[in-house]
Amino acid sequence: VLFARAVSGQTAAQEKIKALSVDYVKSVRPLLVEKCYACHGNGTKLGGLALDSRAGILKGGQSGSAAVPGAGKKSLLIKLVSGGDPARMMPARGAKLTTAQIVMLRTWIDQGMKFGTGDSLSAWTPVLAPRHPKVPAPRAGSGLSSASSPIDLLLQPYFAANKVPPAALVDDRTFARRVHLDLVGLLPSPTEMQAFLTDHRPDKRERLAKSLLAENSKYATHWMTFWNDMLRNDYAGTGYIDGGRTQITSWLYNALLTDMPYNRFVTQLVNPTADSAGFIKGIVWRGVVNASQTPEMQAAQNTSQVFMGINLKCASCHNSFVSTWKLADAYGMAGIYADHPLGLVRCDKPTGEVAQVHFLYPELGTIDGAASQATRQEQFASLLTGPANGRFSRTIVNRLWARLMGRGIVEPVDELDNRPWSPDLMDWLASDFSDHGYDVKATLLKIVTSRAYQLPAMSLKSERAENFVFTGPTVKRMSAEQFADAISSLTGIWPKAAFSAQGIQIVGGQPVLPTGAEVKFKTAVMKAGAVDIDIDVTGARTLSLVAAAGGDVISFDWADWIDPRIVTPGGEVKLTTTPWASGSTGYGQIQINQSVVMKPLRVGGKTFPIGLGTHANSVITWTLPEGTTRFRATAGPDSGAIEQPGFSGAVAFYVLANVPLSDPPRAAFAVADPLTRALGRPNREQVVTERATVATTLQALELTNGQTLNSLLDQGSEKWVRTGAGDPARVINDLYEQALSRPPTPAEMQAATDLVGKGAGKDGVEDLMWAVVMLPEFQLIY
Repeated sequence: VLFARAVSGQTAAQEKIKALSVDYVKSVRPLLVEKCYACHGNGTKLGGLALDSRAGILKGGQSGSAAVPGAGKKSLLIKLVSGGDPARMMPARGAKLTTAQIVMLRTWIDQGMKFGTGDSLSAWTPVLAPRHPKVPAPRAGSGLSSASSPIDLLLQPYFAANKVPPAALVDDRTFARRVHLDLVGLLPSPTEMQAFLTDHRPDKRERLAKSLLAENSKYATHWMTFWNDMLRNDYAGTGYIDGGRTQITSWLYNALLTDMPYNRFVTQLVNPTADSAGFIKGIVWRGVVNASQTPEMQAAQNTSQVFMGINLKCASCHNSFVSTWKLADAYGMAGIYADHPLGLVRCDKPTGEVAQVHFLYPELGTIDGAASQATRQEQFASLLTGPANGRFSRTIVNRLWARLMGRGIVEPVDELDNRPWSPDLMDWLASDFSDHGYDVKATLLKIVTSRAYQLPAMSLKSERAENFVFTGPTVKRMSAEQFADAISSLTGIWPKAAFSAQGIQIVGGQPVLPTGAEVKFKTAVMKAGAVDIDIDVTGARTLSLVAAAGGDVISFDWADWIDPRIVTPGGEVKLTTTPWASGSTGYGQIQINQSVVMKPLRVGGKTFPIGLGTHANSVITWTLPEGTTRFRATAGPDSGAIEQPGFSGAVAFYVLANVPLSDPPRAAFAVADPLTRALGRPNREQVVTERATVATTLQALELTNGQTLNSLLDQGSEKWVRTGAGDPARVINDLYEQALSRPPTPAEMQAATDLVGKGAGKDGVEDLMWAVVMLPEFQLIY
C-alpha cells in the first residue's frame, strides 16, 4: 500500500516536471552523497553496491543492477527508496527521501542517467595530469585569425554550441576603468584616461595592460588583498596579540613585487623560510581546541584548499559526506607538519589508529613518514608543485579567471572536482601557465588582452542563473579595498598604513627589505685587484652595501676597502663612513653597528646562498640626498680589510638601492575599519578565497550612516572647494572625471549645479560627492 501511494504521488509530481532536465552534478549527486554514500560511496560498497559512478549503478550489487536507464519505475533503486520492499527501504538510517526527491531521482533515470552536463553520458572525472588541448583554427565569419588569442579561439566552439551571438567589445573608457581596477586596484586618473583615449595605436589596450602590470608596487599592493584573504595574513586580530600567529607581510609583498614564479612562491609557503612560515603555522587557538583545528590539521586543510581546490574540512573530523576524501587522508596530510605521529580522532574521539603520512594523490609520489619534518615538507612541496600535478596549475588559473571575470571556469573555485564549463579552456590556461614558468603576470596579461575579457559585462542575474552560459565578464562590485582607495583618490585622504618604507634593516641577522620599497641589485666580485661599482640609483632614498664571501665567515672594514661616491645635482660627492660607531655624518650616513650571522642572504624576494661576516661593518647603509642618480665605488685589496688570516676566496658586494613607493598608503596595508569590514573585508581567521558579492543591510547602513565614510567626504569636500576656487562647473566636471572616468552629461551638469550652488561651497560640494559615490556606476566594475 505504501509503495502504491508513493508511486501514485510520484506520477502526479512527475507530470509537472517531466519536461525538465535533471542535472546530475547539481541535483542527483548531492542527494546521493547525503543519503547513500555512507554505505555505497567513497570506496564503501555495502552489499557490493557503489552509487558514486554510472558503471557502479548499472552493475549494481548482490541484488542486481540498481537502475535501468530510461525506465525509472522499473529500477531497483527507485523501488527501494519508495518502500517497494518495506524490509529493505532505503536509506537504512536517517530520514527517508521525500516524494520530490524520489521524483527527481526517477526522472533522472528516465532521462537516461546522464552524468555531468550537455550530451556527455559519462561521469565528469577530474584529470590529475596536465593536458594540452589543441587550439582550434579560426572559424569562418568569427572575425578571428590564427594570431588571435588562444582563449578566444578555444571559446569558438563553446559559443557556437551555446548559441552565443557575436558581441561588440566595450568602449575604451569602460575597458580602461575595468583593467585599472582589476590589475592595480585603482581608478584611472583623468590624465591617464585622457592619454589612453587619445592614443590611436591599434594595440593600445595591450600596451595599457602591460604598463599596469609593470607598475610593480601598485600591482603588488592590490594583489596583497587577494593573497592576504587566502593565506589568512593580517596586521592585527586573533593570535597576533598573544604570539599565536605570525605575519608574512614582508615576504608576501616582496614576492609579489618581484613577480616570484608561482611554483617557487608556493614552495616557500609549504616548505617555509623563517619569513614565510606564518601560513603553515596558522593560528594557535587559545583554550580547548577541537582535534580538527590543531595547527598541523589547519596546514592540511589550508594547503589543500588554497593550492588544489580540495575541501578537507569535513574529512578532518570524519569521512567526508560531500566528497571522496576520508579522515585518513586529512591526517595523512597533517602528519607532514606534525612533530610526532598523529593518532586518528573521529568526531573528537580517538580511534586508536596511527595516521600514515601521505600525499592526497599517491600516484604522484610518496612522502616518507619516518623522515624528519623538514624532509617531509620538502617532499610535499616537490609533489605539490611538480609538473605532473596538473591540478596545481588548474587551481590558480581558475582563481585568476574568477578574479578578473567575476566567476570561475569551475564553480565554486574551491571545488575543483566540479565540471568546468569549458574543460579545454581550463586545461589550456593551466598548461600554458606551467609551460611559461608559472608566471602569474603573463597569465593575467593573456586574459585581459583576450576578446573574452573585453566583452560587455553580464548582469549579476545572468551570472547566478542555474544554467550558466559564459558571454563575458560579470558585473563586479568593488572590493572593500578598491572602494576605500577610490574614496581616497577623491578626497586626497589616504589611510595610515600598517607598514611603510623605511630603509633596509637588519632583523635576526638578515637584511630585510621593508614593505613598500623596491630594490635595485648590483653585484661586484673581487678576487684580486680593484673592482669598480657603478649603479643607477635614481629615486633611491637609502642605499646599503652588503659584503659577503661564499661559505666563509669573514669580516670587513669598509674604511679600508671602499671609496664610495654619489652623483648628485651638485656633482660627484664622496660618502663618509664611520667604522665601529653609530651616528650620522656627511649625507646622513647611518652605520649599522650590529653583528650578523652566517645565513643565506634573503632580500627583495631573492636568495643568495652566501655567508655574512660577523663584523659590524659587513652591512652599511646611507641615507641619500634627493636627486641622487648614481652610486660609484672602488674596492681594492688591503691587508686591513679582511680580518681573517689566510682567506683568499672571492668577495661579493651587494648594492641595495631602496626606492620607496611614490604611491600613497593604500587600504590593502591598513588595519580594517568599520567601512571596509562592512564592505566584506574578512577577519582572516579562516581561508577566504571569494568574498560575498551580495549586498547586505550592514553595508547599506554603513554607506549611508557610517562615520568613516561621512568623515572622509566631509574632509574631502574642503579639498574640492579649494581646488575649484569657487567655480562650480570646474568642481563638477573634475569630480565626475575622477570618480566616473567621464564628464557629466548636460542633465547631470544641470542637476549638480543646482546641488552645489553658485559659490561651490563646502556643503553643496559634499552633497555632490555623496550623490556620486552612491551611484552604481561608481561602486560597480562593468
